[in-house]
Amino acid sequence: MAAAVGCCSAAVARGSGWQPRGRSGQRLPAGPQRAQASATRAATANTAEELVVATRASKPSTPEEEALAAQIQLHESWAAGARSSAGCSQWQGPELVQAYDRCGEVTSEYAKTFFLGTQLMTPEQAKAIWAIYVWCRRTDELVDGPNASRITPAALDRWENRLEALFEGRPYDALDAALTDTVARFPVHIQPFRDMIGGMRMDLVKSRYQTYDELYDYCYRVAGTVALMSVPVMGVDKAYKGPLEQVYRAALALGTANQLTNILRDVGEDASQRNRIYVPLDELAAFKIREEEVLNGTLFAASTGRIDDRWRAFMQFQIARARQTFADAEAGVNLLDAEARWPVWTALVLYRQILDAIEANDYNNFTQRAYVRKWRKLISLPEAFMRASMRPTAT
Repeated sequence: MAAAVGCCSAAVARGSGWQPRGRSGQRLPAGPQRAQASATRAATANTAEELVVATRASKPSTPEEEALAAQIQLHESWAAGARSSAGCSQWQGPELVQAYDRCGEVTSEYAKTFFLGTQLMTPEQAKAIWAIYVWCRRTDELVDGPNASRITPAALDRWENRLEALFEGRPYDALDAALTDTVARFPVHIQPFRDMIGGMRMDLVKSRYQTYDELYDYCYRVAGTVALMSVPVMGVDKAYKGPLEQVYRAALALGTANQLTNILRDVGEDASQRNRIYVPLDELAAFKIREEEVLNGTLFAASTGRIDDRWRAFMQFQIARARQTFADAEAGVNLLDAEARWPVWTALVLYRQILDAIEANDYNNFTQRAYVRKWRKLISLPEAFMRASMRPTAT
């Protein structure tokens, strides 16, 4: 919900005959190439404006692009101090205060570090972010929680109907009421919420991703959507007069980077406990890694404590792309409202360090879980504060 210093993926590809491909400048071995007209147009663009036009002209309509356009349109049309007519009349006064307090308690219980970050925001921002977090958590638990085995597409249909109702001012319970009040106070569009439910639908039926493009769509639905939900609450720096698209695209990159990091950290757990492989199968094949080797965890030899060299190279490539995606996000953080920058930078810096931890484990994400030690978290706070204190760059 919260972007990072990236490293050049050329270091991974050096001397191996690799070619450019896909989003964020990631590279693949020459075998799985795919020509992209957008890359050609972008390469011949002479100015930033031409690059934007070239990218837009070649970009197909996707759920991400449609939600981005809808969210920006709502944000731009939202007058200062506005409040939508979808506010809830049933939960008001003390009841609404209690609803927000409960959202804060849930956030504190399940996302302690994130909750601490919200303490650096204004009370209004923090409460709204709690309400969004709780809705996202409840949505995720439909397919990953204790009752996941009994969840059906029809159950997700009912959850989506409930979402529509709370946006119309008819919340089902107190936790819904907090979100109903949030979307009445801030220019938060419903489409990212719908798209997140779409990501849960994917988890019901899809356990493999053939290409990075497929995985990118999933990352948008389960993480990029959170960025679109959060930016309207965090707000944009008043000194920034450039296009909102720059802010939102940076946020989308951060959501993607966070989700890619989750996927790399949890490869072993997803494979052994859920029979899921989120890393792209065509990229596994490019590194001559078989699907069953990931599922069985045989890329790590317990007898020697060594990781297979193919997996090490594969993970180096994946981490390079995640870092580049963090770098893509970096430019937009300081365009946020000043009250939101420090917590977002803190989350960004800490999440990026998970990639460092995977490297420190010699890329063994089968039997070891990468995590950031408490002392590293503490010494990261000054770095985050310094970055948050930098003046935003207007374009």
